[in-house]
Amino acid sequence: MVSFSDVLPTASVLSPAMDDRQIGKAAPKRAPRHGWRALSGLSRFTGVVLMLAAVGIWLLSGSLWDAEMMLLRLGVSVVFMCLGLALLHAGRRTARDEIHLDQRARELRHVRRGHDGIARVRQRLALRDLSEVVIDEDRLVLRGRDGQVLLELSGMDRDQLLAVQQQVKAA
Repeated sequence: MVSFSDVLPTASVLSPAMDDRQIGKAAPKRAPRHGWRALSGLSRFTGVVLMLAAVGIWLLSGSLWDAEMMLLRLGVSVVFMCLGLALLHAGRRTARDEIHLDQRARELRHVRRGHDGIARVRQRLALRDLSEVVIDEDRLVLRGRDGQVLLELSGMDRDQLLAVQQQVKAA
C-alpha cells in the first residue's frame, strides 16, 4: 500500500486541465480483497468454534466417566484443539509492506504492517538521496545517488508502484 501524507493532487501528479471524471480514472485502483477477508474470517471463526468444542466435550454429564469414554474424549478434544489452532493461525493476515511518502519531511518510509495491524517503520530514506526508481513487474528498486540499492521490495500492486515512481520523480 502507498500512503501520501498530507498530499493533495497537484500539477505534478495530475494535469490542471483534468476534471473530476478524469481524476477518478487517473487514481490508482486497489485490487478487491473481499474474498480473502471472508475466507480468513470464516477460518478464524471455525478455529474458535473447534477450540470451544474441545473444551465443551468435557462438560457432558458424569455418566460417561468410564475409561474408554474418557480416552475417546481426550483424543477428540486434542484433535479439535489442534485443528482449531491451525485454522486460527491460517486465518491471520500476513505482514504487508507499505510505502509512505511524506512531502513535509521530504522522506520515503518503508513500513511493515504486522499481523496485529500495527505499522512499524523499517527504513527512512530522504527524497534528496534517491536518484533512480526502477519498477520491474511487481518489484520496486530504489537507488541512491552513488548507485547503491537502498530499497528493494516485491509483491506490491503495480499501480501503487507507479504512484511511488511518479511522486519520487516529482520530488
